[in-house]
Amino acid sequence: QISPYDKLVRKYSNRYGFDWRLVTAQMYQESKFDPRAKSHIGARGLMQLMPRTAKEMGVKDIIDPASSIRGGVKYLDWLRDRFDADLPISDRLWFTLAAYNAGVGHVHDARRLAGQLGHDPNRWFGHTEQAMLLLEKKQYAKKARYGYVNGSEPVNYVRDIKQRFEAYVDLSRDVAMTSPGLSGRLPDRRLAQLLDVSPPR
Repeated sequence: QISPYDKLVRKYSNRYGFDWRLVTAQMYQESKFDPRAKSHIGARGLMQLMPRTAKEMGVKDIIDPASSIRGGVKYLDWLRDRFDADLPISDRLWFTLAAYNAGVGHVHDARRLAGQLGHDPNRWFGHTEQAMLLLEKKQYAKKARYGYVNGSEPVNYVRDIKQRFEAYVDLSRDVAMTSPGLSGRLPDRRLAQLLDVSPPR
């Protein structure tokens, strides 16, 4: 067991085609498994949904663990659909997580800037994340469609979740789960390769 909510996370992760350990890593990043967590900007619950987003995802009780997890994973699914399905599986996921943190518009801005600077806009680590950091600077932010963003937040957010996910994969390496963006079940070693994380030893 990783969290008190493993059963719920498995249920909704499987429904929307995400690895449950990835969602658990994100949930820890958002709330440290505290269903009553509240941010300074008003996000609440295990998945730290904003009231408007919760309403759009059909969440009536943002504090209820099942409702928050269902709404959060549903929102992840919605965000994933904002990125081309032919992107590398892992990068589409990292873009999705960055969008969960900073908003889809800022991720698209970062991808455009990455391309302009000679980076690969279809890659997150070492490419689009570098452009995201530049959007903190006035000379880049003023030319971006969605303007300024505190780029270090989504960059650290994705890195921290990836690192924690790697640890969870290692902890549960005997469990095969559905990978994001794929149908069917894959052994952990293959899943880790697809998601560009360190495979379990």
